[in-house]
Parts: sequence; C-alpha cells; structure tokens
Amino acid sequence: NGHYEDFVDEDTGEIVTLWVDDPDPELEKLKWETYEKNHEKVRKIYKKCKEQEKEVKNKLEKLEDEMWEYEQDLKDTKRNYRQLQIDQDEEVGALYAAGKFKEGEEKAQEYGEQFNKLADEIESLKNKIKKLQPEIAKLEEIRTNIWEPYYKADEEDMKKYREIMGK
Repeated sequence: NGHYEDFVDEDTGEIVTLWVDDPDPELEKLKWETYEKNHEKVRKIYKKCKEQEKEVKNKLEKLEDEMWEYEQDLKDTKRNYRQLQIDQDEEVGALYAAGKFKEGEEKAQEYGEQFNKLADEIESLKNKIKKLQPEIAKLEEIRTNIWEPYYKADEEDMKKYREIMGK
C-alpha cells in the first residue's frame, strides 16, 4: 500500500527516491465527508453575510448618490455666486463710474438679495452634506463588520480541515 516517489533535496539539489504510503480510501472519504459537513456551516454564514451586505450596500449607494447630488449642487451654487459677484462688479461699477449713484444703489440692493438667496442655498446644501456624512460612515462600518462572523468561521473551518486531513 504505497509507492516510491522522487523528491528534490532542498540542501543538495539531488533527486532522492522515498517510499510513500498510499492513503486509505475509506479514511480519506470519511475525512472529506467530515470536512463537507463542517464547511456547509461556513457556506450558510457566507450566504447570510452576502445578503446582509447587499441590503446595506443598497442603502449606502442611495445615500452616496444623494451626497453626490448635493455636492454637485453645491459646486454649481458656488459657481453661480462667483459669477454673480463678477456681474455685480461690472454692472454696478459701470453705473457708479457713470455717476448714476442712485441707480447703482438700487442695482446693488437687487444683487444683495440674490447673494443672500445663494448664500442660504449654499448653507442649506452644506448642512445636508454634513447630515449625510455620519450616516454614510455608519453604514460603511456596518458593511465592514458584516463579514466578521464569516472570517471567523472560515478560519475555524480551515483549522478543522487541517486537523482532519492530518496536516
């Protein structure tokens, strides 16, 4: 119940022939069945973790999409604010330069209202982003922790496998 097998000696590089016992087929079958039985638990845990991750991932993606939209809106609003500053400088400045102070003051008031509106919008968007950030961080942490039971079970499964297989 064995055979000769060639090995390379790591120290000398020589080829060495050694007798190797053949494994008992019944014992190997029993070992494999035991492993499969234990491994089924790990598969169930994996499936459960995958389902939980999918749920959290869907929630997370919705929040990230919402965050992205707010960030894009914030960029656009800031861009509009800067453009409004340029427009005000040109228009009101031209009126003042022409000596039309009353008209310049009226235009400046109109621009002031638009600035206030954009500033309120910027502040609102910043608050929405600030509110979403902890929710996203919490879901990311949950998503990471979902896999802990699987990693632990898989590690234990591999330890049992090595014991069963005699390695």
